[in-house]
Amino acid sequence: MITAFYTSILAFWLIILSLRVIALRGNPLFAVLAFRNHGKETLDRAIRAQGNLTEYAPMMMVMMGLGEMMGLSAGFLHFWAGIFIAGRLAHGICFGFMRRSLPLRVGGMVLTLTALAGLAIQLFLATMPYMG
Repeated sequence: MITAFYTSILAFWLIILSLRVIALRGNPLFAVLAFRNHGKETLDRAIRAQGNLTEYAPMMMVMMGLGEMMGLSAGFLHFWAGIFIAGRLAHGICFGFMRRSLPLRVGGMVLTLTALAGLAIQLFLATMPYMG
């Protein structure tokens, strides 16, 4: 259930980022999300925000699901997922809704990669007793 909870949060964030892209492409239904539109650069950045989430989220959610099935501590799963969500929000806000923000961009990626690496290490160590 922990994985389902965080997957739903990421899905809602993906919907927001997707609607931003749709708005920037000129759909009047979502014009409210087309603020701070500086043309092609804004659209390109919004597309990367959306794409970047779809590149990193699946691996994290697969690892979360595996960790949950293996019986890893719920506290650790919430910890890594919280860091990952914070990183994805920071990075998505930077690319999807701003022209520039080095702290959000770098901070978002640091948090994202820290969560991926931390959970990967934890899963790796948890599988060691079964490896022979």
